[in-house]
Amino acid sequence: MIGRFQVMTIMQYKRFKKLGFSDIESKSLAIFFSTFYACLKNRHLAYNVKIKNSRKKKSNKNLEIFNNSNNNNDNRINIFGIELQYEKENNERIFLFGKERMDDRKFNNVLLRFKTNENFQKCLKEIREYIDKFPIEILQNHNKFFNKVYKPVRDIFVEKWNREIWNG
Repeated sequence: MIGRFQVMTIMQYKRFKKLGFSDIESKSLAIFFSTFYACLKNRHLAYNVKIKNSRKKKSNKNLEIFNNSNNNNDNRINIFGIELQYEKENNERIFLFGKERMDDRKFNNVLLRFKTNENFQKCLKEIREYIDKFPIEILQNHNKFFNKVYKPVRDIFVEKWNREIWNG
């Protein structure tokens, strides 16, 4: 079955592709932010999630998205107000969520929910056409993306795709 996580991942993927990130980085960022939002929604404390300069005084206590191990990998980048840690691999950035790599393997797990590549490509096209309607300024803002792009259609896509792919 296809759920909100899969819809969020595909939307995030197309968002970051439109913003000029490479295919590999877009997949990594899509998985990162889908996991990030799922943890925030569920107040999941297994991950340490902390947004710098957050307006919320009570964030999820000491939650960090960084792997604070003593390795020398201190590659970080600010993506529209959220600082992310990454590893370099073949000149591409693979983003980290704590110690976990947000890589192709995790992205491919999302694809499995669509049964076939043809189904996935059809849904991807639908998302691309939808995302293309929004200005870059909205896509560059995490809150606006969530509230104006993702939230109004998330359940519509879940229901539609489940009906077409799993009940068709």
